Amino acid sequence: MGSTWAKPQVNESLCTLCGLCVEACPCHAVKLGERGPIFSCPEVCPNTSICVQSLGNCLLCEEVCPTGAITYSFEIVLQSDEEENLSH
Repeated sequence: MGSTWAKPQVNESLCTLCGLCVEACPCHAVKLGERGPIFSCPEVCPNTSICVQSLGNCLLCEEVCPTGAITYSFEIVLQSDEEENLSH
């Protein structure tokens, strides 16, 4: 998948090792380690129609985490009016 995938951040002190993030991931990009989830998208995703590769970041692991230990941080970039007019 490469560098375009923004991996989620894990607060290990909040993680209870419940494994819900592993179960929720349609791409099998989450494995449960000794201290919390480990994220690595497989090079060949078995679910390309729903994979984070085609959706950006699906956020399912963040949504199912009962303690809020998993978070995504991303940047929202707003386009200026001048740039928007050039793109039409």
